[in-house]
Amino acid sequence: MSQPHGHHSSTSATSSVASVVATAMASGASHASAASGHDAVKHKPVHPEYVWYAILSLLGLATILNAFFLAWTTFRRYRVRHEQPKSTSRPTGRLALRRVPQAILSASRILSYRLRIPYVDMTLLELTLVTLYMAGCLAWVFSPTDNVKPSNNLTPGTFSLNAGKLAAAQLPLAVVLALKNNPISWLTGLSHEKLVLMHRMVSRCIFVLTWLHLIGEYYRSPVKLLSAHWKIAGLVGAIAQTITTLFGIQAIRRRYYEVFYSTHVALILIFIVCMHIHAAPKHYDIYVWPVWIIWGFDRILRASRYLLFNVILKPKDPKARIEDIGAGGLRVSLRRRIPGGWKAGQHAFIAFPKLGIESHPFTIGNICEKDESTGEAEMVFIIRAMGGQTRTLHDLASPSGSCELAAFVDGPYGQPEDLRPFSTCVFIAGGTGVTYTMSRMHQLIRDVLASSAHATRVVFVWAVRTQAEYDWISADLSKIVALAPASLSLAVEVFLTGGGVGRDPMTESLPSLDKIYDVEKAGADVSQWTGPEVGTDEMVEEIDTPVQGSGTSTPTKTDGGYFDSGTATPTAPCGIGASRRGIVRRFGRPDVRKILEEEVTASQGAVAVDVSGPDGLVDAVRSALTQPFAGPIATLKGTPTVLLSVEQFRM
Repeated sequence: MSQPHGHHSSTSATSSVASVVATAMASGASHASAASGHDAVKHKPVHPEYVWYAILSLLGLATILNAFFLAWTTFRRYRVRHEQPKSTSRPTGRLALRRVPQAILSASRILSYRLRIPYVDMTLLELTLVTLYMAGCLAWVFSPTDNVKPSNNLTPGTFSLNAGKLAAAQLPLAVVLALKNNPISWLTGLSHEKLVLMHRMVSRCIFVLTWLHLIGEYYRSPVKLLSAHWKIAGLVGAIAQTITTLFGIQAIRRRYYEVFYSTHVALILIFIVCMHIHAAPKHYDIYVWPVWIIWGFDRILRASRYLLFNVILKPKDPKARIEDIGAGGLRVSLRRRIPGGWKAGQHAFIAFPKLGIESHPFTIGNICEKDESTGEAEMVFIIRAMGGQTRTLHDLASPSGSCELAAFVDGPYGQPEDLRPFSTCVFIAGGTGVTYTMSRMHQLIRDVLASSAHATRVVFVWAVRTQAEYDWISADLSKIVALAPASLSLAVEVFLTGGGVGRDPMTESLPSLDKIYDVEKAGADVSQWTGPEVGTDEMVEEIDTPVQGSGTSTPTKTDGGYFDSGTATPTAPCGIGASRRGIVRRFGRPDVRKILEEEVTASQGAVAVDVSGPDGLVDAVRSALTQPFAGPIATLKGTPTVLLSVEQFRM
């Protein structure tokens, strides 16, 4: 009996030893595996939704700032209607701590929107956002998510997966920022042509992440790129996005915009389809489905607007009239019933089916005035014939002076700032940018007449090359000037930058209108206008009003142009007409810095500056408003804050 018992004990001991050895071997194998690879180490996964949290936080901040601005404008409009105007003291030159918030606002506007970085064509804010955004995405791709060893965040298999996830997660944001109708504009007050800068930023980030994903996944064996249909789709999508990114380079995009537009639409569609096929096997298509929903919503909305404005609310005449107005200019006019009308300074997209499927944005050059009998309002666009479709329109209109084409309208679009709260409003334009500033001034004068605007001083400056170009809108501008009430100080100056060669470089009177006309049906104080006889003694176009206006022309400038090498603006004698409102013509370039400095330092309330035109003019205005007279120190001493609004389609 004892022997079996002893044998049993020996067997148990042997089993125990074997168990210990097996455990030790397993443990050793586990450690060896951990030391040599990553299979036994469970790392925390990265979460692309964290990037969305950061993006939504920025959008929330922009929405809050927009809400504060809307509240301020509402309060100012309330005051102008319900309170008697109060005299405001001029700047004393002493620092006032109570103006610290205004000084902070001035400094933030200069740093964010006015300082431009040479060679990259970006404001400081844009460059900062692009840098931080790209750096944040790369940090998210390569940063470790835990302290488990060995770290695998820098291995190709890991960073490629992270990059692919993040690229897919940002597709909905890139599409939203490119839409003409999007909630971001409604929440933040930023119109789609400004959001397109953010769209390019996100798109280029996706481009970098896409290629990081491809390099990380297939750097060892390029054959893997063709080993499955979903991998092939990923490669095709990356190539399509690379081509459209190259075409999107500013120099190429602006020179060959028609080619860029057509290829961009086709290649981006290919890219999204391929990304959907590529992401589906790994269940990352959850990030691509929202793209189709967002894009489809915009297409449906835009198609509905086309149908509403051009078919359902069928106009009496669906055609647009295109007139050759000389000097390469075109006047395009059409009539539509637009529910709610449009705001001065907004733009619309016009498509001419006969010329192709693409549509182009043009600023609406007039305010909305509906015909009571038909409900239609005329939309007028002043266009300079450049290339592509605008050149084709010019060629069609030139032989007989005008032609008519079927046209589709989509709009209005844009978020122009509300000018009613501002005491001084300065409008500066170059070339066809005048359509933006002229309509804005027209609406402001209408608001002043209706006692819903604070403005007491309005300055209008237009730089144009020749007299022929001035004639595009001379009659319309004269009518708008005639509307100004006696209480509004108004200065209107037209600078001929290329038409004064060989002539006396002095201020001259502009041609007067040939006949008396009705000013407005809305009940303005001024009922008619008569111009003076053209002669060498007259300096301005004069406007007869029941009470003589108090507006004076902007003081003459003697040095500096709006380019660094700009010519001096000739000085005009302050003789006849110096105290009367009218349109003053000068030769040379406007010294925008002196104009702005004089108006800002003399204003007794907040100042709004609107500018539209060539890059040189826009940059000159931005640069001028970074000078000390508009800076935080001046604001602390009592100088008013300045809001700069720029209309500039950066294709």
